Amino acid sequence: MQGGTMTVEKAAAQVAQPHAFEAKGETRQRLAQQIISAFDNLARSGPLGASVGSVSMRMSGTDSILVTPLVPFVEELTEKDLLEVTMSGRIMRKRGRPSFSVQMHLEIYKQRPDVEAIVHSHAPAATVLGICELPIPPVTFDSVPFTDLPRVPALASYDGQWAKEVSARLADGAPAALLVNHGIVTVGADLQQAVRRTLALEETARVLVLCHLLQQVPVALPTEAVDILKQALL
Repeated sequence: MQGGTMTVEKAAAQVAQPHAFEAKGETRQRLAQQIISAFDNLARSGPLGASVGSVSMRMSGTDSILVTPLVPFVEELTEKDLLEVTMSGRIMRKRGRPSFSVQMHLEIYKQRPDVEAIVHSHAPAATVLGICELPIPPVTFDSVPFTDLPRVPALASYDGQWAKEVSARLADGAPAALLVNHGIVTVGADLQQAVRRTLALEETARVLVLCHLLQQVPVALPTEAVDILKQALL
């Protein structure tokens, strides 16, 4: 077409653009609802407690993630507070204040294309495992996926280098990592799996810490059972 006449391609593009924007908005709202719900459920379950961590999800079809900001109280978090952050670290929508753990989330997503959701928490019992260097033997069904967890030491500065160290420790497909002096991080193919792993790891830690306090050596599961469970749970 010539002159002021619009081409079919341009017309189609103008029609498609609002629909694409609307679809992205719907995706963001759906993910935001999932994140808020998971954040609230984790806090009520105990792992997050007074020390709130962070939860994120990939935004399908984009180069961004949706992540919780730094909030003093779980009850104050709303969908509008969530941050949309690109993989390069640019904050697209900023209402809340980003926590330093955002960089860790980004580095893990870059390292692990199979990961769609991440939960970072300051789960107290699991934190004890890290700072006391306690092992995680296969003493319960829940413990089996976590027997060889990577442990990431604390650094003087929680900067980009620390975030890259965390992602590197998770590169081989580990479901979680113990962040020494700073809680845990779990990953999942979806948010439900990441949350479930957080709860399972904290429950495992509680059992092991209790055994330690009682000065008892827990009885491990039979090797055959561990092998079967690893195939089913990992």
